Amino acid sequence: MSLDMRVSQRLEQRQVLSLQTIQSLKILQLATADLQTLVEDELLQNPTLDTAEPEPETEPVPEAAPLSELEAEAPKTEAGESYDDVYEYLERHTDINEFVSRSGQPADSGDEDPKTEAFNALPAPGRKLADHLLEQLRLKGYDELDWPLLEHLAHSLDHRGYLEYPLADIAKSLGGRYSTAEIEWGLAEIQQCEPRGVGARDLAECLLLQVDKADPDYGRLRDILTRHWEDVLKNRLPKIAREMGTDVEEIKLLVDLLGTLNPHPGALYSEVATQVVVPDVIIEEDENGQLQVRLTREMVPRLAISPIYLKLLQEKKQDKETTAFLKAKLNQARQLIEAIDQRQSTLERVARAILRRQEDFMREGMAGLRPMKMQDIADELGIHHSTVWRAVYGKFLQTPEGVFAMNELFTGGLPSGDSDVSREAVKLKVKEIIDGETRKKPLSDMAIAKKLDDLGIQASRRVVTKYREELGIADSRVRREH
Repeated sequence: MSLDMRVSQRLEQRQVLSLQTIQSLKILQLATADLQTLVEDELLQNPTLDTAEPEPETEPVPEAAPLSELEAEAPKTEAGESYDDVYEYLERHTDINEFVSRSGQPADSGDEDPKTEAFNALPAPGRKLADHLLEQLRLKGYDELDWPLLEHLAHSLDHRGYLEYPLADIAKSLGGRYSTAEIEWGLAEIQQCEPRGVGARDLAECLLLQVDKADPDYGRLRDILTRHWEDVLKNRLPKIAREMGTDVEEIKLLVDLLGTLNPHPGALYSEVATQVVVPDVIIEEDENGQLQVRLTREMVPRLAISPIYLKLLQEKKQDKETTAFLKAKLNQARQLIEAIDQRQSTLERVARAILRRQEDFMREGMAGLRPMKMQDIADELGIHHSTVWRAVYGKFLQTPEGVFAMNELFTGGLPSGDSDVSREAVKLKVKEIIDGETRKKPLSDMAIAKKLDDLGIQASRRVVTKYREELGIADSRVRREH
């Protein structure tokens, strides 16, 4: 076996995506809100980009309009020359991918980051739970030796206000400077802070911390939370009543009282940002009652090439550096406009195809959802299924029945008579059956499967159990009312 180093050549064919194609795919995947941010940034970075008059809402987006049609609408120079000649000049003398960065985004112009101004304009973040607790603890004047322990515990609470880590693990993370007894003392100090219930290690302890010790029922509530909590979760109220020497109605009142407490006391100080849903596609009825597709184009400024810089490029007075700069920026601008036009066209085509298959869903909601795969849309439109995925990824659809994530419309189904019914529609039927059951005698999963079969939906008991658990509905033993 030879171990020497050699240099060799080989000839092979390999399919490689151009950087312009990568940029188009990334823009297709952007939601409308993200695309708006991208366009605003590019308007700041690229002087050759300008905003055009918004298109009328009634004007449909052209389906993959040829480049010649787009260029036919381009303005003329002052000399009456078409800008087509300028574009052709750019294509002959520059590489179409020369001024696109490796990430697929337009290359940085070297100017100051335009996002800084937007970042500075953001509102201040909400108050953190740890800061709120430490502010209360400072008023008590603890010893400096205890303060690192209290800070560590306050920052160890999760978004609910719970301490999920075992005390032994916390002792290790503190390098053994504090004993388990000292950590228990520090946790007890935090548990005395507001909001009541923070610092708990499980739900039962969280609820117990919120019960006032002066409450006449404190003893019985503590007994339920410390000795019978597992029975409460499994709805074994008669067993609890027997062991506590009282009746079931009294236990039900005590459990209902616990239900009024806050299971997540730290949620008011959660750092999780609230998601603002902006629909990318709107399905609405016209005056004839027909459903139509409309993109939310008013949120994204319509772009155009600045005639001033096109004229400047035609002049022969500029030096090579200025000419190269103009060529780069004009290429970036043109690529961005083409990518956005292609995104709008693809998104509308996909939305129209979805509407043709899911018109019942648009009018009835989840009850009318039909099984649909991304490959079905791809085959109908003659595109790759990954393009469909990018077109619906992270985007929302507004219908007369509400706003839905577009990817939620793609689901499998179960046999139902002559056609199939979607899984989401079956889940809705399961919930309707459970909502209509007698609470004294709740239906088992097998009984629910039998009712679905009577409706023409073929679902096994295991399928019913899976869907019920996905809906967060307990089994029949826990649902039973005593």
